[in-house]
Amino acid sequence: MQLIGIVCSTGAALFWASAVIMFKKSGESFSPMALNLFKGVVTLILLVPTLWIAGVPLFPLRPSHDWMMFCISGVLGITLADTFFFMALKRLGAGLWAVVDCLYLPLIILISALFLDEAIGLKGMLGALLVVAAIGAGSWSGPAVAISRHDFIVGLFYGVLAVALIAASIVMVKPLLEQTHVLWASFARLLAGVAGLLIIALIHPQRGPILGALKPSPEWKTALPASIVGNYLAMLAWLAGFKYTLVSVAAILNQLSTIFTFVLAAIFLKEPVTLPRMVAIVLAVCGALLAASAV
Repeated sequence: MQLIGIVCSTGAALFWASAVIMFKKSGESFSPMALNLFKGVVTLILLVPTLWIAGVPLFPLRPSHDWMMFCISGVLGITLADTFFFMALKRLGAGLWAVVDCLYLPLIILISALFLDEAIGLKGMLGALLVVAAIGAGSWSGPAVAISRHDFIVGLFYGVLAVALIAASIVMVKPLLEQTHVLWASFARLLAGVAGLLIIALIHPQRGPILGALKPSPEWKTALPASIVGNYLAMLAWLAGFKYTLVSVAAILNQLSTIFTFVLAAIFLKEPVTLPRMVAIVLAVCGALLAASAV
């Protein structure tokens, strides 16, 4: 089961990295709220038949506490965190976002240690440090990105908020994940997350453009595959990783998404392969191997 968790957590990082490149392009046409709503609805449409095929009931008889925890997790991690992520990505760009995203790993380790009493030992901590070092090396690309001071401050604020909410949303349901089907956990979180987005969209002054993202358009050519890969596949793999291995180890492997993004950007966007990025890949692989050996 630990091996399944390791594979799923690494797979989630790869799926998300693939989607980030497509989401960046989609963000030029959709607002952060519209893009978040679109990917949520697409994933929900895919999840319902997936649960039916797997024989998992949509609304099983579970304690109200379970429903409440997964719903709160969905609102925090999808309604709020994903919207803040798109807002940060739009202002900071992929490079600076990668730096902010470094907070994900230490926050997960800190929260899981405080509330779940998890300890990953010296190997795990060393692995975490190597992955953080890898992201720092890979994110450095010479001159700073030219953005206004206002966009930097606002983007940084939204980015930190997004990372903190994502970390909290998964740690709070970790004990329940161990006795819950991954498909149903994904459905419950997503249902609450999309419901929260719809409520906000309906009362939002720009509700027309936000809801308009659900109408077929040329922008779907990038937004649709990004939603399938980055939300449907990545979310299932992400939750499965946290279910079958330690929260801290899953978080370390999730952080490889930044390194995968560097590689995919070089292949598909023809971004230059620099020495810092090559160093980052080596450090990240070593860190992931150390983290995996810590369980």
